[in-house]
Amino acid sequence: MSGPEAPLPDLLCPAWLLTGSRLQVRGRVQACGRDAWDVLVTRRPGTGRAADGGLSGRVEAVVDAELGIVLRLVRDADEPEPEVTELVSLEVGVVADPANFAPPAGSRLGESLSEAFGGGGPAGRAARMVAGVAAGGLGAWIRHSQSGRQPPAAGGGEDGQSAMPPGDPAPEITTDGVPAGPPVTDELLSRLHRGGAGHFTAVVHQWLDAGAMASNIPEGTRRAGFGGLGLFADAISAQPAAELVSSVRFGGPGQYQIDHAYMPRRAPKTIACDGQRRWRVRDGSAAVGPAGPPPRDFADLADPSWLLQCRLSGGEPVTTGGRPGYRLSVVRGGRGWLSMMFPAAVAVIDAEFGIVQRLTFYIGGQPVRQYELRDIKASDGEFRADLPPGLTVSEESSPSGTSRNGRPTPPNLPLAIATAVGRQAAVEASKAARNLLKRVQGLQQQDGE
Repeated sequence: MSGPEAPLPDLLCPAWLLTGSRLQVRGRVQACGRDAWDVLVTRRPGTGRAADGGLSGRVEAVVDAELGIVLRLVRDADEPEPEVTELVSLEVGVVADPANFAPPAGSRLGESLSEAFGGGGPAGRAARMVAGVAAGGLGAWIRHSQSGRQPPAAGGGEDGQSAMPPGDPAPEITTDGVPAGPPVTDELLSRLHRGGAGHFTAVVHQWLDAGAMASNIPEGTRRAGFGGLGLFADAISAQPAAELVSSVRFGGPGQYQIDHAYMPRRAPKTIACDGQRRWRVRDGSAAVGPAGPPPRDFADLADPSWLLQCRLSGGEPVTTGGRPGYRLSVVRGGRGWLSMMFPAAVAVIDAEFGIVQRLTFYIGGQPVRQYELRDIKASDGEFRADLPPGLTVSEESSPSGTSRNGRPTPPNLPLAIATAVGRQAAVEASKAARNLLKRVQGLQQQDGE
């Protein structure tokens, strides 16, 4: 068990419609016998997050005027056969019997990773086995990749510092799973929905504290993988806190350039897009392909509308790096990983540009990752990709998720473990259930004879 989730999330959790979008209210309508708003939703040009929530084409939504849920949703409304999801009836205020939501008899429940891995049944055994294999392999991969090398961009630049700078305290989370504090004002929510200014330059400093992440792996989970998760935790704990520095330039919808001050091991040193073509530069060569969104973490800094899929509080005025802004407490929303990977964060929204000036993620009250934009300025003039001279240019041919040499790109390590464990555990549990059923059928046949 991982916590309650709403059924029909596209209708009952419609915050995804606010990410990277434009809204046009076309008037009042009636649906399910209730007052509602007819809303047209289109994607803002150049945004990367809209596709994550499923907003790829024109969407028409009928939104309940009182509850804010979607009563009727039409995806790809311009297509000859659009996808339509709607509520045909709605009863409000009905008191449901809690017994209807009780788990079936014999269910094994666990609110945490350690509880989930502690089960003695076939699923628990499979999870422990796969956790050990996956985590052990990833731990060895980390150690091997660091062998004989310096940490990536330790120091990051002339003014770099390896330790994560002190920042805001972690959000206080109530028993209802929302951040404590006053509600965010309508004005600030509207500002988040409009997105960032789109024309700016900045220097991005980011820190990752792998040791803090490892310290939050429960001891029971470390033991669950027969040493594998322990090896994984030890491996990432041994990684020094690293600061990475990059310069960014955004010139409008779909136009951006990111130059890393360090040499990424498996990613381009420079990535630039003019809205028509995208260049990925490494090792004196550039792979050129069709336009695409910026890397997700940089897109999240330039366009804060993704925060609307999270639970928010606060918005008090603050000054960060000499610039005015608004500080928000953030807790992961009901749609889980679609909103953000980490459970809690603090975001500072720049008052002038509407971009995320500082973003700190927390696990167990500890800061584990932080982004900070410095030297923020307005970008003037026509955007042009500024690439190093003398590049060897070739057409981009590698599929997404594959490096130039054809090998898979390294996974997001924590998410890879969770995905591998969950998938394989389900497979093993299914096999165990089938074997058990065969045994029962065999016993029944013997009894019959």
